[in-house]
Amino acid sequence: MQVIPLKAPPKSGPFSFVRELSSLLESNGEALSDGDVLVVSSKYLAMSEGRYVRLKDVVPLGDADSLASEHGMNRAFVEAVLRESDFVLKGLQGFLLTIKDGFFAPNAGVDKSNIPKGCVILHPSDSMAMAARIRREVLLSMGAKVAVVITDSRLQPLRKGTVGVSVGFSGIEAVVDDRGRADLFGNLLKVTRRAIADNISSAVQLVMGESDEGVPVAIVRGLAHFVADIDGYDSSVEPEECIFVRGLSSYSSATA
Repeated sequence: MQVIPLKAPPKSGPFSFVRELSSLLESNGEALSDGDVLVVSSKYLAMSEGRYVRLKDVVPLGDADSLASEHGMNRAFVEAVLRESDFVLKGLQGFLLTIKDGFFAPNAGVDKSNIPKGCVILHPSDSMAMAARIRREVLLSMGAKVAVVITDSRLQPLRKGTVGVSVGFSGIEAVVDDRGRADLFGNLLKVTRRAIADNISSAVQLVMGESDEGVPVAIVRGLAHFVADIDGYDSSVEPEECIFVRGLSSYSSATA
């Protein structure tokens, strides 16, 4: 497997991603080939859509006022988080733990990094649909049959540091079901499913970085066996199926 970073200049307003991609490939001396996986930062795509807000333009409502006061947060920032959240699970100092598009997401993914001061960047409006659209446009404009993975960074429970996670994908087997297969000793696997798109996202985070690396796009080569002519599907599980969520109530009861 090879990860090829594509350096890019900062963007501060809406733009055509596929047109910009063509320029980035040329300036980096690269080209897309059939079977490549094109991995793109969710924040870069959100910027292409103009999905950023100036906090001075956000009018906080009642819930934002109370949550901001309780958890030591900026009122306008909390309002932006509430607008983006599907569900707020809990608040703590400086953060709201939310569910956004089927993921645990501190502050619903609303981010102050890699954006001009006084602004926040949101998630793309529909990451799955955007991944499918990019895949089709790349085929039409460049003639390459690629998969597309849209990546973001996340904290893991009880671990230091962030890892990559896919928030949108198209043209790839994002989850490979190994249930029913035998392990090295002949034991049948009962629950194992491999998160291929998430693992690719984490690999690419090694070159994308989190600060001033300027690498919002990367090509992953050598994984053509996972590339398929399929659109994205829901890879999340319901909260009652998640062992972390199910275990939280047990932990709370045991430590109360």
